[in-house]
Amino acid sequence: MHLPAESSVMPPPVTAPLEGLLAGLRLGLGVGAGDPEADLEALSRVDDWNAVAALARRHRVASLLLRGMQARATGLASASGIEPSLKRTRERAVRHGLAQIAGLKRATGLLAAADIPCLVLKGLPLGQRLYGNPLARSVRDIDLLVSPRTFQAAERVLLENGWRRIAPDFPETPVRNRWYGRFRHDHKLAGPGGLLELHRRLSYNPFYFDAPFENLHAGSVPVEIHPLSFRVLGEEDEFAYLMCHGAGHYWKDLIWLCDMAAILASMYMEPERLERVSMRCRRDGLDSILASTLQLCEAAFHVRIPRGAALPPTGGRRAAWIAGLSQRTWGDDDATRLGGGFNWGRQRLIGLIAKPDSRTVLHEIASVFVDPRDWRRLDLPDWLFYLYFPLRPLLRATRRKGGRRAPPAAKTGAGPRFGKSAKAVRAFVRAPVAAKAMALEAALFLLAARLLVAHVPMRHWRRWLVTAEEPAPAGGPPADSHSAGDPEGAASAGAHLARAPPQRLPRRVARIVRKAAHHVPFPAVCLPQAMALQWMLRRRGVASRLFFGARRKAQDSGLDFHAWLTVGGECVIGGGEVETYAPLPPFDGIGPRPG
Repeated sequence: MHLPAESSVMPPPVTAPLEGLLAGLRLGLGVGAGDPEADLEALSRVDDWNAVAALARRHRVASLLLRGMQARATGLASASGIEPSLKRTRERAVRHGLAQIAGLKRATGLLAAADIPCLVLKGLPLGQRLYGNPLARSVRDIDLLVSPRTFQAAERVLLENGWRRIAPDFPETPVRNRWYGRFRHDHKLAGPGGLLELHRRLSYNPFYFDAPFENLHAGSVPVEIHPLSFRVLGEEDEFAYLMCHGAGHYWKDLIWLCDMAAILASMYMEPERLERVSMRCRRDGLDSILASTLQLCEAAFHVRIPRGAALPPTGGRRAAWIAGLSQRTWGDDDATRLGGGFNWGRQRLIGLIAKPDSRTVLHEIASVFVDPRDWRRLDLPDWLFYLYFPLRPLLRATRRKGGRRAPPAAKTGAGPRFGKSAKAVRAFVRAPVAAKAMALEAALFLLAARLLVAHVPMRHWRRWLVTAEEPAPAGGPPADSHSAGDPEGAASAGAHLARAPPQRLPRRVARIVRKAAHHVPFPAVCLPQAMALQWMLRRRGVASRLFFGARRKAQDSGLDFHAWLTVGGECVIGGGEVETYAPLPPFDGIGPRPG
């Protein structure tokens, strides 16, 4: 029996939003060797144009997508309903670009009047060179490169003429400025035209990609944005810079890859230009970055690569890894959803994989321990500056514990968790030596207790605790589990408790344990706190008993478990609602743990 012919015909597949965006960009750029009819057909199968528009805004390519659809798919742009959204996005970009032209003119004019040479990176001149219109591509900020020798003078000129610094924003000292200059390559200023980034070098890692400013300026070329003229990097320098900049940010914005595709398309008829760029990349150890860039341009935009040029092999493992990482992040919203820490981690990985020579790797590893945000929130004097490095992992972990971003409502309430942690670290630094030693001791005992509770059955370490197996009699101290079968031990314990110690010491130690538990980079709930406090009190000759308790949860959905510690019959840690818990025998590593 044969099925009807129409049942064997599969409906055409639906085009995913990312594929639809790439098809529209290929039509807008006009640089590919692919079939425009195939791109038009792919666009006709898009069923979620809102998602396409959202991706275009995120990747800052709304203007290029609109140009491609208006030129090749006019009817589809109108029928899909995406045209008004793209036009609004383009209009906002144009207004921002016009303001940036005025700001760029003012900034470069002031630097020229002060006899400070500068170069414009990316931005409006790049749009003029590649697309014939400075407003054809969306631009976030103004990027100016000056010599390290004139960097401070250039910043001073801008600050005196309407700009204000927004980063770095820590209190300046000679030591902090020196370390900032090693691991950050720009200062961020706000003023006419919006945000301006003043660069002292091309890359945050001077061993990843950099060149002397004098050589860059000598090879620079002018770009006319009538009636203005700006100096920009020469062709080879600009290609290498755009390539390293995009790869360093794992090409998370497609606008950067569009720029590279446009440059490669202009080189198709002149393979010697690409060969000169390839020689420059080989000399600087950037073969894997060039190979991954060529892979991405071919895969995304079907760019025709001149095969006559001597190029690095495109099948290298490092190049494939960089290209794969970039492609996996284009269609989702990782960059905005996961925040700066996630992007920072990817950039470190790119730096380690793309150019794994010793100096680059050592600089990337060292940058893990340098974060100027710590210097702003924790104002240590220069002679204590090196404390930032051992405290860095603790501060990062505490910030993660408090969440990546505070909700909007939190702005009117308590400050972010990181601010509380910085305040605690400042208090630690200013505390007496004895208090510091006790806090470090508490942190170590909390870590040991946490590891025991989480990874070792209780039967192996319960002998290290003085626990109470029976409820405490009314008006008297609880019974000691180690005294039940040992009359001498019971007598000695009773004699020790008879001369009950002053409660000031147990309360003080308990307060330090609670504070340490709040700031250690791991969960330290009731049981680790009680264990750590008992060990610390034992070292100081103070007897205590550890209680375990349980109570019924609301709606009869199970049991809550808790642990608390008493000294002389008084609860010193874990208190609050202990009267609602029924004391239990110690757990033998079976079932849920208190806390």
